[in-house]
Amino acid sequence: MVRQDDMILEGVKAVELASLSALARGEPVAKGSDMAPLCAKGWVELAGDQPIITLTGRTLLDHPPTGLR
Repeated sequence: MVRQDDMILEGVKAVELASLSALARGEPVAKGSDMAPLCAKGWVELAGDQPIITLTGRTLLDHPPTGLR
């Protein structure tokens, strides 16, 4: 089992940023498993079935890191 701290330390992956961007545009994320890393890193919270982008997630979208893997 991967701890939340470990998920955060592994950094931003391009696929995660793409999923976060899709959520911001109102598009559904392809798989439920795509949502798990976003929630674990604190970028998205779920309110029932509705994903909510957190302030941290919004900041990541507004100022994406350089050199994504």
